[in-house]
Amino acid sequence: MALPAVPSQPSPSGVRPTPRHAAQGRTFSAGTFATGAFPTVSAARPGPARPRPPRALTLGTLEEDDLRDDAAYQAIGFYDLALTGRSAKSAEFVQCRFNRADLTGTALSGAILTDCLLERTALDHVHADHAVLHRVTLRDCGLADLQWLGGTLRDVTVRDCRAERSVFRDAQLHSVFFTSTDLTGADFTDADLTGATFSGCDLTGATFTGAAAAGARFESCTLGGAAGIEGLEGATMTGVDPEELLGLFAAALGITLSDD
Repeated sequence: MALPAVPSQPSPSGVRPTPRHAAQGRTFSAGTFATGAFPTVSAARPGPARPRPPRALTLGTLEEDDLRDDAAYQAIGFYDLALTGRSAKSAEFVQCRFNRADLTGTALSGAILTDCLLERTALDHVHADHAVLHRVTLRDCGLADLQWLGGTLRDVTVRDCRAERSVFRDAQLHSVFFTSTDLTGADFTDADLTGATFSGCDLTGATFTGAAAAGARFESCTLGGAAGIEGLEGATMTGVDPEELLGLFAAALGITLSDD
């Protein structure tokens, strides 16, 4: 049986990942767990805490580490695995790493992810209602149509991701940083955004109806066509097109802007 592809770069210690079933239980150094690719945040707000790396990471296989409901995964590296359409409801992932994995359409409702790093991983159409993320980084991931209804995100970084039409309704965002991420059509209805920072994000057509945003920051973001703009009351915006904002606020107040 073909083994999962192994990342090309060795860890700083020189030890490369070894499939568990081929190495009789041996693990590899997790020195590459922390990539250092975290956002630079303005002095106005510290960045999210980084995921805490494990001392060692075991390379997962479909035979031993396939996703299932109520399962617990500790320091597993899900590299190049096809995990589409699985059900991992209420599963717990601690110090795991997902790299080039495909979780498209997987059910993660009620799952808990702690100290996890996800890179170049597909999470499109994932249902993660009421999921909890704590010290998690997602980098260069596909999150289109992902649903995080009622989720709790604390110390989370979402960087260089595609998250079109993602749903964060009634979610709690505490020290969450979205940077250079496509959030067109995203739904933040009734979400608590007071601990969120959006930097260089495309929020075209996003919905903020009923959101709590006092303390939220928007830095150099695009907000054209956003709905429920009154939900951003109390937010701080820098580097945003003033004319774009004027049009949004005028529409929210029913004001017609005219050159006559």
